Amino acid sequence: MACGLYFETLSISTLLTDHDDFDNESQTTDNYDKKVVEEVHMKKLFVLIALSFAFTVGGVNSQQANAASQPKSAFKNVKYISGYSYNKYSDIAVHAKNPKANAYIWNDTHTKKLYNLKNYPTYTWFKTATGSYRGNANWVQVTNFPTMNPKEGWVWKGYLKDGFNTKGYQILQKRYGQPKYAGGQYHVASGQKNVYLWDWSHTKVRANLKHYTNQTFSQRHSILVSHNGNQQWYYYTDVDTKKGTISGYVKASQMNKGRSKNYHGNVVVYPYDFDNTSDYLSYIKDNNHQKLAREIIKLFPNTPVDYQLSYYAAENYGIERDPGWDGDGFDPDPVKGYTDIVSFKPIANYLMNHRNESNAKKLAGVKKLLAKAGYPAAKRNNLSGYHLGIYIVNNVKTSQSVTDHSKLNWYGLIIGKPAS
Repeated sequence: MACGLYFETLSISTLLTDHDDFDNESQTTDNYDKKVVEEVHMKKLFVLIALSFAFTVGGVNSQQANAASQPKSAFKNVKYISGYSYNKYSDIAVHAKNPKANAYIWNDTHTKKLYNLKNYPTYTWFKTATGSYRGNANWVQVTNFPTMNPKEGWVWKGYLKDGFNTKGYQILQKRYGQPKYAGGQYHVASGQKNVYLWDWSHTKVRANLKHYTNQTFSQRHSILVSHNGNQQWYYYTDVDTKKGTISGYVKASQMNKGRSKNYHGNVVVYPYDFDNTSDYLSYIKDNNHQKLAREIIKLFPNTPVDYQLSYYAAENYGIERDPGWDGDGFDPDPVKGYTDIVSFKPIANYLMNHRNESNAKKLAGVKKLLAKAGYPAAKRNNLSGYHLGIYIVNNVKTSQSVTDHSKLNWYGLIIGKPAS
């Protein structure tokens, strides 16, 4: 146990530091001290023994184990640049000094060429750190992208020129402040023109939003882009496609504020997103997913659909199942403005339990359960003073379903009288 206690007081990186530094120095020095080598090998042997013992008793720290398995960086005296973290791009922007010359970006161990600057003649790169390699301090770590899946690595400073590349599209600012730069809802201004969703470098189209005029887009952040002397704001947003969710940047000038009210196609709109009954009825009328809802509404010929009551049907009395969560528990909102509410919860349960059946079979089951609840066709035809609350999402495949192999279901059905 003493061995284990001693091992915990020393990190693996500390034990291996001398060996790694010595190996680097041996590339330029012929004086190879055998005694030092033997000591280094003893340290390595001790680490292996300690690791083996600690794993046996379950006492090794995962972070230490990871540090031992990861190759050590070939770059020394690394100093990270704060401007990158704070999106101050003008302070850290660089580009290739000679866009036609070979200039390689290396991996962290300087064993693999990752990118050649001449293959990216329009790119602006951003400095994230400085460091030295084999005694040469003129090395910088660069990246082309501030978040996911960046091109990044180490390049000799002499290949670079400070400032933004005058070619292509350059990112001048990145802003998160709400509500001006993030958090808002938008829809495509026109479905007649191309509305491209671009990657960060503005070199690849990820989607054409003119095909998604029925979606409402959220603004996650904004960037100021310069091109040929002109500056424009772009929004970072997501679009749901048949292949899943795709993210990218779209010109702010091609988007209008507010939620889309184009309900055609297969878009799903949640109960809290409608403005009023007229808006909700447009959704039921135009949306492909509302076929079952339209058939159930026909069973109540003299009972008008009411949006607020439909909201309560979903949130207070409904049952929901989506790719990420199963359950029927809601925190009910206080029902205001209605009396004599009748909940058809058994019908919601039936639809959920038979969600994979055809609409014809579901509708037949709804009719039977209505009659069982005391609401046969004759009574429904003569209902007076009641409004209908209905919310149906009927076994819909969403963007999450691409990976989860699950579908979204939400059923709620009630009637009630408006309070006088």
